[in-house]
Amino acid sequence: MKINLGSGGQPREGYVNVDSNPKSPKVSVVHDLDAYPWPFESDCADEVYISHCLEHLADRNRAMKEIHRILKPGGVLHALVPHFTWQFAYADPTHRHFFAHGTFFYYARECGYFDFKFSSCRVHLTFGKTLSFWNIALEPLFNLFPNVYEQSPLRMFPAVEIDAVLTK
Repeated sequence: MKINLGSGGQPREGYVNVDSNPKSPKVSVVHDLDAYPWPFESDCADEVYISHCLEHLADRNRAMKEIHRILKPGGVLHALVPHFTWQFAYADPTHRHFFAHGTFFYYARECGYFDFKFSSCRVHLTFGKTLSFWNIALEPLFNLFPNVYEQSPLRMFPAVEIDAVLTK
């Protein structure tokens, strides 16, 4: 089974589309993702996809734990969230959380914060490329050295989103 959490207006074919709005197109399961537990059995999903939803939830750590619970061993989470340098990450008053390159790595290592752990994590920063030669040229470099990018004035070239892939 593949699950698309917070599907909203972007349902995915071949996925169980989950959203709190019963009027969302092709919604399969109507559920408020701030209400736990989610209506899925443990170890039931091969893949969980969540795009621009985690930043809206009351407790992103609880949501990550729930995603870990419903993924099968070896299952994959694909999460897209806004990067903190993107102007709309802060402009949207419904955003409760902000994300940096290193955020998702906390869920895949022993950090003492969580009682669950993903086995691996890959993260890619995506830059807006509309009419922007600089972002096209600099994206590969900034992904090689994300800490240098995030901790320097290079942030003047804002990343739009973080694309994280975690394996249970």
